[in-house]
Amino acid sequence: MKKYTLSIMLCLAVVATAFGQNKNVRKAESALESGELAEAKALIDPAISDEKTKDDGKTWYIYGQVYQAIAEDSTNSVQADQPYQTALDAYRKAKGMEKEGSVYYTFAEQKIQEVWAKNINAGAEKYQQQDFENAIRNFDVAKMAIPEDTTAYIYGGISAQQAGNMDVAAENYAYLVDELDYKSEDFYNSLIYIYLVEKKDNDKAVEYLRKAQEAYPENADFLNREINVLIQEENYEEAEQKLSKAIENEADNPILYYNRAYLYEQLEKEDAAVENYKKAIELDPNYFDATFNLAAYYFNKAAEILQEANNMDLKEYQKRGKEIEESAKVYFEKALPYLEKSKEIKPDDEKVLSTLQTVYTRLGMDDKAAALESEMSGQ
Repeated sequence: MKKYTLSIMLCLAVVATAFGQNKNVRKAESALESGELAEAKALIDPAISDEKTKDDGKTWYIYGQVYQAIAEDSTNSVQADQPYQTALDAYRKAKGMEKEGSVYYTFAEQKIQEVWAKNINAGAEKYQQQDFENAIRNFDVAKMAIPEDTTAYIYGGISAQQAGNMDVAAENYAYLVDELDYKSEDFYNSLIYIYLVEKKDNDKAVEYLRKAQEAYPENADFLNREINVLIQEENYEEAEQKLSKAIENEADNPILYYNRAYLYEQLEKEDAAVENYKKAIELDPNYFDATFNLAAYYFNKAAEILQEANNMDLKEYQKRGKEIEESAKVYFEKALPYLEKSKEIKPDDEKVLSTLQTVYTRLGMDDKAAALESEMSGQ
């Protein structure tokens, strides 16, 4: 009889403990409704680790509500570490314990959506007020709520870029295109700009230039920009391979021939450089860079030859000087039509005007040189 009584007492104690914890969950819910956040937190915190309530979806749902309220309390009356993250983790825990479509599964999902929507709207409002740092914080919370949604990454990245925080902007854009497979030429361009211009990280810029080419093979601009970076880094062999491939696919693009001409100049393949400059001009007769670069190539050749004459002593000059100067004159004559065309394209370009005047003078075209001097002085 005593054993029986003892067993009943033990059972009653267990029931009382479970009832007590369930009562604390209800009390926490009531305190939350009354705005007593500190009391609600004190009541709900032990409930999520108690054996009798920790596996109950409602416990985790109320826990999530309490921490969401703490996160959204403008007075910061109750301190908690990362309350939004805690709340969202709790809602997901509640969903995991409940059957899909059940009351607390549905409530928890609605709360996750609520956190996302509140922070998207708050972030948009902060962005409109040009409060970019706080906008970023709101969008970060929205990302916690629904990490697979692109909206918060898009506007978080834009806000960060506006705030001048290029690291955060790059993180957002990279997550969009790398993890969420978000297709956007604009965000590829933003990533490329950030790494190329802001962060001076050419390797990362090339990485995204190549990813952009895979995503948008019909957009030749990404390949052209990669080639430019390779040329800047003096990676001429790879640049030449890329250019040749690009020209195979786009044989009527003058920019590609211009880039290859510049590349061949660096490689001292002078005949090939001239050929490519001429092809670029043939495709676009008003292509200033190609026209002036070809003129500059001939002009510089002439200048190099004249420097040889200038370095001669009197005896050697008397013997070979005139011959050397005549060979320089050939290159000035080759430069002339391209310089005159450059002036036609950009009539006020000072570099073109000064170079052209030198050529007129060297070729004995004194009338043209004088007229150009008057033009340059505004007479």
